[in-house]
Amino acid sequence: MNKANYYSMRRLSPYQGTIQVVEIPGFRAMSPDGVTWQVQIISQRSRFSSYGVWRADGTGNLIETHRTRDIIGVLRDHPPLPFPLADKLELWLLDGEADHLPLAILVSTLPHLSPPKNAQAVWQPTLAGDDNFVSPSLQALNEDGDPHTEPVSHCEVLGRFIREIAGPQAKAQWFRRDADGNGTGFSGCHIDGALEHRELSQADFPELLLREKWDRKQDADLVRDYHDWQAANLLTHSDLSHATRDRLEHAACKQAQKLYKVRHLLPKAINPDLIKVAMVEAVIRRSAHA
Repeated sequence: MNKANYYSMRRLSPYQGTIQVVEIPGFRAMSPDGVTWQVQIISQRSRFSSYGVWRADGTGNLIETHRTRDIIGVLRDHPPLPFPLADKLELWLLDGEADHLPLAILVSTLPHLSPPKNAQAVWQPTLAGDDNFVSPSLQALNEDGDPHTEPVSHCEVLGRFIREIAGPQAKAQWFRRDADGNGTGFSGCHIDGALEHRELSQADFPELLLREKWDRKQDADLVRDYHDWQAANLLTHSDLSHATRDRLEHAACKQAQKLYKVRHLLPKAINPDLIKVAMVEAVIRRSAHA
C-alpha cells in the first residue's frame, strides 16, 4: 500500500473551520468533519477532480475496486483525528499603523510552496449572504439606539471596523511560521522592501483569526464575540493556549449543533463533562428534527 500523507488545513477567506486531508499518489481525500470524505483523483494535467464520497459506515458512493483499494485502505486505517495543522504559510492583513503588524489572517497554505504572487488585502467575516453573526455586546449597545435607523448587520459592522484599521490602502503580507509561532515575512499586497524579510515573534500574531486587544472596550468585545461565534470551528486548532481553549469550549457548548459537527476534530478538551452535555443536547435536537 502507498504511504499516505495526513494533515489538516484551515479553510479561509472567509474562515470555515479546518479540513482534514489524506493524500496518496493519484488520490486526495478531504473531510470537514472526519466522517464524510470527498475523494478526488488527479488528472493527466495534474489537477484534482471529484471522484466519489467515502464514509466508514458504507453509506458513501465510492466503490472499492483495484484502483480505489489503496485510498479506501488509508481512509479506513487513518491515524487519530484531527491531523496536524500543516498550513504554516500565512497571508495576513496588516494594520495601518507604522509598524504594520498582523491584524487578520486572510489565506494559508502549505509551507513548502512559494507565496502566491496575486495577494489581495481583503478580509471577509463570513460567506456572502451569511448574516447569522450576532454580537451580544453590539446588540446591548444598540438597544438604546434610534428604532427608525436602518439596521446594519453585525457582520458588516465588524467588516467595516477591520477595513478602517487596515487603512485606505490595505496591505497584506505572507509569513512563513516556524514551530514556535515566529514568522518570516515575504511579499504580498502593497508591501515595500522595508517590510520584506522581517522577523516577527509569536506575540506579534493574533492567536485566533483577528487581533483581540484594542484600546476601546467595545471594539475588543466585538472581535471577541466573533471568535465566540466561531468557537466550535476554532476548537479544531491544535495550538491554542489553555485559557483560550477553555473560553472557546464554554462558548461552543452554547452552540451544541455546531460543536457536534466537529466532534471528531477536537484535539483535546479542558471541560470534557461540559462538552458531553452539549453533545447529548445536540443528539436530542437532531432526533427531534429527524
